Amino acid sequence: MSQKAPAKAPPTPSVPTRGASLLLLLGVAECVLSLFQWTQLLTLREGGSTVCGISEHVNCETVWNSPFASRVHELLGMPVAGLGLVWGLVAVGLASLYLVWARAGRDVRPAAVGLRLVAAAGVVSVVTFAAASAQVGALCLTCLGTYVLVLAFVAVAWRGLPAPVMPRAGELAPALKWTVGMAVAAFIVTLLPGSATPKASEPGVILPPTTASSSESGSSAAATTPLTLDLLLGSLTVEQRQGLSDALAQYRAATPQPFSTPPRRLYGPADAPVKIVEWTDSKCPHCKALVEELAVLKKRVPAGSVSVEARQFPLDGMCNPAMPRRGPDAPSVRCQAAKAQVCLESAPDFWELREKLFNAQAMLDTDNVVQIASSGSMSRMQLDACMASPETLGKLRSDVEAAMKFNLEGTPLVVVNGRVVPPAPALLYALVLAGGNANAPEFQVLPPPRVFMSGEPSGHEGHGH
Repeated sequence: MSQKAPAKAPPTPSVPTRGASLLLLLGVAECVLSLFQWTQLLTLREGGSTVCGISEHVNCETVWNSPFASRVHELLGMPVAGLGLVWGLVAVGLASLYLVWARAGRDVRPAAVGLRLVAAAGVVSVVTFAAASAQVGALCLTCLGTYVLVLAFVAVAWRGLPAPVMPRAGELAPALKWTVGMAVAAFIVTLLPGSATPKASEPGVILPPTTASSSESGSSAAATTPLTLDLLLGSLTVEQRQGLSDALAQYRAATPQPFSTPPRRLYGPADAPVKIVEWTDSKCPHCKALVEELAVLKKRVPAGSVSVEARQFPLDGMCNPAMPRRGPDAPSVRCQAAKAQVCLESAPDFWELREKLFNAQAMLDTDNVVQIASSGSMSRMQLDACMASPETLGKLRSDVEAAMKFNLEGTPLVVVNGRVVPPAPALLYALVLAGGNANAPEFQVLPPPRVFMSGEPSGHEGHGH
């Protein structure tokens, strides 16, 4: 009597893997893009120019120097690019886990739910960072690339992974375990290079405190501490001391060039031992940092020890013959701001209004340039007439010609006593406090300057804005 063969178990339904493979590729692409953004940010912090600092409104530098980006870096210990790398690493980890489990015949639902959680976090991040970019009025092309990758990831996670989209009962806990665990691991790995990445500079951060506590008759009183060269040098980090030593060596080696154009507006006495002449562009982030630092310097150094002269170098061919023309022949914010500053040179509140213009850099356009410039002692009618005059354009072009004699390579251009110097706060403070003497005995505490292949100390190569 023949026996029936046992019935075969129904084949296990195959788990789709194409969607997870696409998510893996998108996660890898986001990691690569984030690393590129990070290297560009390091270039920016070191004073170089980035590939995405294209124009006034297409400028990743403006976004990376924004208050929002600085706040993120301060709170989380890493720049926004680091957060993009964390997101990409988690996406890669969960997609890889999904593919490994699918090949082993295991339940892929925890990985699938985790990938959709990562997609949801990506949507929130895109909305938040896009709003922050819009607030400063600049478009970051590399950030735009991140938005495209994240939104593509969301579409694939929504349609390319097994249903249901929403987690079923009991599925959320294991998905969170894997997702949060990978996020914490990625964050820890990224935190070390993140904490070593320089933050956007703040004016006056290299200076010792302005007050010192003194106890008298059992009470605590605040006494103003005069800023001296010894105090300044003692407040510098090892890296700042080395940078100052290099910059001083460059200053000593340079030959002073005569500056024949007489000043139109000067802060401080004309016979000050240290004479600073600076050329700036209203939308250049490094110029904003310089203007803010000089505003602090003027309050902290002894009276009469420095003179400051502000010159204009707008990075726009509409009013600067040294720059190529871009776009239609319409008023640009750079040209309008430069003309407004030239017109304000006769105003008693010139320096205050100039600082206001740079403080509003992120939101600066042709309308609020005029609003800010006419908010003080000069009326709107006077300002409009001055900005439209040929004399103002002539002064602006005189500034450009003077800058080109110093072989300007980027803004800001800073000249101290006829020598081009990097716009480094430590160097400017040190020279002023030393009375312009780059060989002052106090500088002997600095390390020897570094010498490179050219035989000359390292120096400022221009920001290329």
